[in-house]
Amino acid sequence: MEKTLTLILNELKDLKGGVNNLTKGQQELRQDVNDLATGQQELRQDVNDLATGQQELRQGQQGLRQDVHALTEGQQVLIQDANDLKVGQFKLQKDVSIVKDNLISGLGPYFEGIEKHIDNKTDEIKDTLEGQQRVIDTLAARSIKHESEMQHFKRA
Repeated sequence: MEKTLTLILNELKDLKGGVNNLTKGQQELRQDVNDLATGQQELRQDVNDLATGQQELRQGQQGLRQDVHALTEGQQVLIQDANDLKVGQFKLQKDVSIVKDNLISGLGPYFEGIEKHIDNKTDEIKDTLEGQQRVIDTLAARSIKHESEMQHFKRA
């Protein structure tokens, strides 16, 4: 009987050791389950953070698309303005050429008129000078004649 009791006692000790091991295993399993739940919660948070980051990235991309679109429109306006300036420059060059031609054409008759006026005045001055020169020549001749008469009177 003692043997039976000893066997039973040993089996009970073994059983108690197995229960302790089982309890310890359950505690470890509970800890692992808690760690897994914490990991899942962290993973959910990371997924939420990733989704938020993706949404912010999409908004940023949309903003960039709008900015690129605005820049493209601005570039089109600048190209149109440059084309308008080229057309305006061509018109201005054409107008300047016309004004230059008109000015040259208009100045020709003007200078011809001035030339005629100068020629007329020169002829008038020549006529006046010729008349004055004749008077001077006449007076000089008379003066010489009078001088010789005066010398003749002085001798006489």
